[in-house]
Amino acid sequence: MKKAIVCALAALALVAAAQPLEERAKALLERKRETTAAAPGVTFETQLGVKQESSLLDVTLYFRYGETNLLGAVGAKLDMRREETVAQSIVEALLTGPDAAHDRLSGLFPQGTSVISVQSEGDTAFVTLNQAFLGIPDGAPADWEDLDAWQTEATLRRRLAYESIVLALTEDGRYQRVQLYVAGGDDEVPRRIPLYWFDQSVTDANVMLAACARDEQAMLTPKSALKLMLGAWQKQDWEALYDFLLREEETPTLSGFETQMRETNVQLVSFECTGGTVSLDGQRATVVLDAAIHSDEGGDAQIVRESVSLVRQNDNWCMALTTLESLMIRD
Repeated sequence: MKKAIVCALAALALVAAAQPLEERAKALLERKRETTAAAPGVTFETQLGVKQESSLLDVTLYFRYGETNLLGAVGAKLDMRREETVAQSIVEALLTGPDAAHDRLSGLFPQGTSVISVQSEGDTAFVTLNQAFLGIPDGAPADWEDLDAWQTEATLRRRLAYESIVLALTEDGRYQRVQLYVAGGDDEVPRRIPLYWFDQSVTDANVMLAACARDEQAMLTPKSALKLMLGAWQKQDWEALYDFLLREEETPTLSGFETQMRETNVQLVSFECTGGTVSLDGQRATVVLDAAIHSDEGGDAQIVRESVSLVRQNDNWCMALTTLESLMIRD
């Protein structure tokens, strides 16, 4: 999955812009000045292009799911009474991060990151952030630049942060691509970002990040969620699997769950799953699973074309403990 996302970014980096980049960046800066001067006359209705009865706008935001390389979706309402464009409000909400109710999700932007401007040209949104976006990752130690693990983590966070902007702004089809810039301040010409900030395999500083289209491989879908659950089971990583359990009154504590899994002692040997289908209300999903399991008591067993039910909780996909037990304990 990481390779697919990186390849998509690398391919886009080779696309030549129709207009010289320096001219486009300067044009964006000038347009920002004009928009700022005209802001008091911009209404909620004209920003959306449709008549709205309320200033609250329903949007979908994306944040990192746990410690994975996937983005979980969150439904949110944005108050559009402020003198900002819809797109800028969405990006600022991403920078703010998820609320406390979504405890499985975390923000991706370094502290101090702010939006300088969000402009558009055709179906492409041009987002300019301040230089803090390329700064020290939250929680990093003082010597993080000398640590390979933290270099990898910082690169992953930047890529996911960019993906979260692309997913959120292309959600309703208003935009098809997003180009990301950085600038030192409001009056500085936006600069393109070298691709190596998002992909450690790139060493050429002349290869720049280009406009990126929507990439659903970065999203926590029913299939990707189930694959993470099954991968955790296969590795006997019960803490990671516990993060995906549906929270119900009878859900055990983490220590209780770990004890139960060790006592059950069922190994997942291999698995394959389909893309899955989502219910009309969007709250349930069914993924078809083929798998091989092994236990000391039952020996080898096959799970053949079995429907696995997932439930949406706090806007992300979870599995009930009873569903997991039914996969482990075969008749």
